[in-house]
Amino acid sequence: MAGFGENLLPNHRQSPTILVVDDEPALRCLAEALLDEVGYNAKLADNGRAAVQLLLDDPEAIAAVLLDMTMPGMGPEETVRLLQEIRPGLPVIILSGDPEDAVRQRFSAGAIAGYIAKPYTEIELEAALAQALAQPASTESASPEPAAFKLKSLSQEEVAALGNDYLAKCRGELPRLTSLLAAGDFNSLRISGHSLKGSGGCFGFSELTELGRQLEHHAGVADAASCREQVDALTRYLEGR
Repeated sequence: MAGFGENLLPNHRQSPTILVVDDEPALRCLAEALLDEVGYNAKLADNGRAAVQLLLDDPEAIAAVLLDMTMPGMGPEETVRLLQEIRPGLPVIILSGDPEDAVRQRFSAGAIAGYIAKPYTEIELEAALAQALAQPASTESASPEPAAFKLKSLSQEEVAALGNDYLAKCRGELPRLTSLLAAGDFNSLRISGHSLKGSGGCFGFSELTELGRQLEHHAGVADAASCREQVDALTRYLEGR
């Protein structure tokens, strides 16, 4: 998998370059493929600090930013502030599984140019970028399925491999979830559930999205018994795939 700033797909000459900031490698790859589908180039960063460094290296090379809301390290508010100190007016679009109103409340007025709910489709991505960059968007109807599964730039085998890598990563998180539950660390459990809720659907794993949503909810109210049920359900789901 390419590191931050590296491109997996061919460059579209004369097309805007979008900076994708997400700590999940498979989601960065899918976002890049979706951007390729709608005619954009991509640069990739795995955290806010890396995104700031990429913009410092060439402030005029980036047309807009797609920023995941939940990442370790530098928070989204500080990331947006620093990016726009380097490039005033740089459009930043937030990617999140949280409701739009809750997301916008965390930023000062006018700081973000748009919001996309995860999981998102190719049409939703294109429309948000078109609005942020004041460009005409496609008039096609949005597909009810995640657009990542209809990509021309990635084969079905490549998409399936990304999904398998993602599931393997989730399986690797199971011992950590068990430890968090034993320690009563409901905030970390809530964050893990939120991440699953937003990212699972990007690969078409709707059941994983629902399990993440339930874990986020029960951890948010510190319901240990229900959290245990959700962690057990996650274990059964992931070990059965």
